[in-house]
Amino acid sequence: MAILTTRYERMNMSEKPKKFEKKNLLYLVIAGLALVIIILLASWVIISNNSGATTEETGTTAKASSSVSSASSTSTSKYVEGKDYTVKYSNDGVVAKSSIDEAMTATGVNNYDDDMDTSSDGGNFAKIEIFYNKEKNVIVQKLYQNGYENNEPTMINAYDLAKKEMVTGHIGRLYYDNQPLVYTWTNNTVQ
Repeated sequence: MAILTTRYERMNMSEKPKKFEKKNLLYLVIAGLALVIIILLASWVIISNNSGATTEETGTTAKASSSVSSASSTSTSKYVEGKDYTVKYSNDGVVAKSSIDEAMTATGVNNYDDDMDTSSDGGNFAKIEIFYNKEKNVIVQKLYQNGYENNEPTMINAYDLAKKEMVTGHIGRLYYDNQPLVYTWTNNTVQ
């Protein structure tokens, strides 16, 4: 019978069959867990980006609202959008809504309860206007407290989107004159 086996078969007969090692099983389990984690992270990113946000456009105005956040905000907020205050985004084709929201969060003007609060530590705002300066990549916020006169803002903030920080120093008219108005918040309770 040894005559009938080929040289290749004789070489393989001398080797012992390989055992399935525990090390290989460990690598298989780690690869499986990594795949599951990647799938879960991808799902989470997709779900968080599509968290029920809808867009309603009227002319050049784009207004974003979220059914998820509006349901939760009415239970924790003492003010109601549409009744107590109005929010209007007009950023369509100018700047991303996320950039406006980033600047508002950084400067703290997106807390509508605080913006309407008339106590000494509240905002007591009548309106907020936000402009986008494309050349400087800056969001400029003009804040008008109740009782403002001659359409002059009480305070002006600027947020640099590239540096992710507030602009320090004097913020002159060159920052916001002839720049597009991309957001307006109006306190409807002001007489």
